[in-house]
Amino acid sequence: MNVLVTGAAGFIGSHTARALHTRGHRVSTVDKRNQTSTTDLATLQRIVAVTEPEVILHLGASCSTQVSLRDPIDDFHDNAVGTVNVCEAARRAGGIPVIYTSTVKVYPGADGRVAPLGQSKRVGEDYLRLYGDLYGLPSVTLRPSTVYGPGQAGSAEAGWVTWFLKAFLTGQPLTLHGDGTQSRDILHIDDFTALLVDIAEHFADYARRDPYDVGGGPANEVSLLGLLSALEHETGTRHPVTHDEALPGDLHRVVTDNTSISGVRGWTPKVSWADGVLDTLDWLGRQW
Repeated sequence: MNVLVTGAAGFIGSHTARALHTRGHRVSTVDKRNQTSTTDLATLQRIVAVTEPEVILHLGASCSTQVSLRDPIDDFHDNAVGTVNVCEAARRAGGIPVIYTSTVKVYPGADGRVAPLGQSKRVGEDYLRLYGDLYGLPSVTLRPSTVYGPGQAGSAEAGWVTWFLKAFLTGQPLTLHGDGTQSRDILHIDDFTALLVDIAEHFADYARRDPYDVGGGPANEVSLLGLLSALEHETGTRHPVTHDEALPGDLHRVVTDNTSISGVRGWTPKVSWADGVLDTLDWLGRQW
């Protein structure tokens, strides 16, 4: 099968492209870090015409709430415009199925607001639904919770699980936005990659109009303070932490109900958050 992966140089994209290749699929890639971007419709159309994908796995995106708050225009351009272009390129090529990764951040936060990141991702969802209704474009939309694991850059602005681990290893101080009790059901990259590959290989089984929520589930819920406590216990050290104001639109608690996505072909998370964190910590330790 021929698969076009957007955002293929990113964390999720690179893992997924490798997994598809390992399973014998032909993988073509788009990523702005490689001078191709979904925001350039003409270039995207040329790539689609040359590679003739049977499915487009649209992972290319801006994924930082803080960056979206600081620069909502760039966030909109990367996420909303990029996704509309994927819809249009897929439509013009005869209706290529699209798999789209949105975000759980489309839901209002504890303050009732949605950050620009969530809004731009919601626009992408709406356009995929529109293209399905008007042009019959088939799609699958996922709203993942926090995805983490080896290979993630992690920074103070994005990839908070890996950023916490890096900060511990390098002695950098951590700033928590809010009181630190906010929690996520974190999802290991291997589990999310397995799902994306299964959707690509069995697209018709998953195709539907409504998005799927995807996360680690109740067994993998951990708060910011909970992760810090686990790291301090593992390393035997205390870490400098300061608190700042909560981010607008920040969700206080995310615990995903995977019933809908699991009901399709039986996918469930396999990696516990404790094992996954140690796996990621071990990978980070080998980078220095």
